Amino acid sequence: MTAGLDEVVKAFLGLYTRESLPRWRELFLPGFVAAAANADGSITTWTLDEFYERQRALFATGKPVSETMMNTHIERTGDIACVRSDYLWTDGEAKRPGRLMMILVAGRGGFRIQSLAFSYLG
Repeated sequence: MTAGLDEVVKAFLGLYTRESLPRWRELFLPGFVAAAANADGSITTWTLDEFYERQRALFATGKPVSETMMNTHIERTGDIACVRSDYLWTDGEAKRPGRLMMILVAGRGGFRIQSLAFSYLG
């Protein structure tokens, strides 16, 4: 399957469920890296395996987990693209707003996510 840019961005949230998490993982390149800015000024990074395990463990708790993206801006230049978005992270009763940025790269199979950086606001 060749994944178009809009399709991957939509699947990033659409496949983000306990049941479809293995398919969600396929959206990422093997060398994927995630980074988060922490409240104390430090930065935490994860490889694809670490990031996926973090999500899998969260869904395994049984708590309702979701993410909603708003004010999303997609910029494409040839075979690379950048997605910037505000988001609302929901974990059980907790709701946290934040911002994220994804870098996507197109190869023979279409666009896949190379990196993701996010930060919670407030």
